[in-house]
Amino acid sequence: MKLINAKPIFFIIFILLIINSKAISSIITYKEILDNPTDLELNLNYAKQQEKSGNIKSTIATLERLSILYPKNADIKLYLLSILLKMDSKVKVDLMVSTMLNDPNTSDETKKLIAELLTDEKFEKEEPKKWFAYMDFTYSGTEEDNISGRTKSGKTLAVDNDENEILLPFIKNDSGHHKSTMEYDKTYTRGTSLTIGRILDQTSSLYLNLGSTFNTNNKKHKGESDIYSSSISYFKAYKNHYFSPYIYFNNPNYRRQEDYQVKGVGINNTYIFNDKFNLNYALSYTDSRYHSRPNPVVGGIQLFKEAGDNNNNEAYSASIRLNHNISNRTQISTKLIYGKTDHAKEFHSYESNGVNFRASRIFSFGTLSASATYLYNTYQAKNNAISMLRYRNDRSLVTNISLRGDINQILPFLRKINKDNTTFYTLSFRESNVNSSLPNYEIKRAFKTIGITKRVNFNE
Repeated sequence: MKLINAKPIFFIIFILLIINSKAISSIITYKEILDNPTDLELNLNYAKQQEKSGNIKSTIATLERLSILYPKNADIKLYLLSILLKMDSKVKVDLMVSTMLNDPNTSDETKKLIAELLTDEKFEKEEPKKWFAYMDFTYSGTEEDNISGRTKSGKTLAVDNDENEILLPFIKNDSGHHKSTMEYDKTYTRGTSLTIGRILDQTSSLYLNLGSTFNTNNKKHKGESDIYSSSISYFKAYKNHYFSPYIYFNNPNYRRQEDYQVKGVGINNTYIFNDKFNLNYALSYTDSRYHSRPNPVVGGIQLFKEAGDNNNNEAYSASIRLNHNISNRTQISTKLIYGKTDHAKEFHSYESNGVNFRASRIFSFGTLSASATYLYNTYQAKNNAISMLRYRNDRSLVTNISLRGDINQILPFLRKINKDNTTFYTLSFRESNVNSSLPNYEIKRAFKTIGITKRVNFNE
């Protein structure tokens, strides 16, 4: 007879004993929970009170909300898992386990305990393979202060008929056909994404994602797009490793620009050293192929006749990131980046080296993250139309600050509508500052984004 691993079971029992030991001196009302949504002890006692009274649905709802507020709290996650086990709901257990294992906010120690729980006899007696699915609906708006890429100097470099370098003034903003150059504009994004998953065995799963994104500009006509995407990814937990290889295919359709298709493949792996440190590495390959076509014709010239010859490219990238969990709420990380792009036009081919620093902090109102990425790009050939003497070398610094979370965390009155905690918000500010050996590419941009996502789970 196979012995059941006692460690995770004992851990859950220990958690429940701790929770039981906190005496509930009086009945906790739902109004108290609404008034104190982030009070961990009060909410845990309320969940236990609801469990004792047989209101399992309310218990699960409270624990799921606490799991969002305190995503690195192992006690809450394991308590919720124990309740689902009591319900004998294999589909919900599988969905929760898969979500927790793929959630970067789940602590490393919790992942280890979940992996051990997956080997328990209870799981082996039940059907090992189940499907799950959910759909996300997203709407966001982005403001950009330099959508036309006006150079910092207000000038561009070119070569005249005598092969001399000359500086030309950048086209004035709000001029050109359909206002092709402007200082400021807004982009609105509407997207849907369907994810279908299957639990293959106790430590692996398979995901299929289908998505569509529609981008429209407020003023500028060029660049609006419809983007259709698909991907297949595989997840495998093995000892301290969490592997995730994937393949994807994107088909963008741009207004008044060349269209192309993107195919790619990659792999991610996270290795857990302990509850404080983990290492992640990623490798990827992308192939972008542009469509050459006879139309449209402007002034007798076929605009996209040689789109492929002018734009086809292949890109290779690699990165390695060290994450340090300072506490259950704070994480810092450092990433080294390498990339190589082989372009149809050699003067657009380049190698990229860089570093990224990131810090994240979990608050009651959401997760705040700040990052800075420095990249140095070295181009392989001169662009003789810009300069016959200078190679292009770019140094870019991209800084980003974002706040993400459940919308109930910032707008508590929406709990009556968002009872299942499946509506999320995003606020972000990003600035890109590029210095280059060629003034044409010295560009500074700033982006402000606000977005909302609604998730519909089909397994409920």
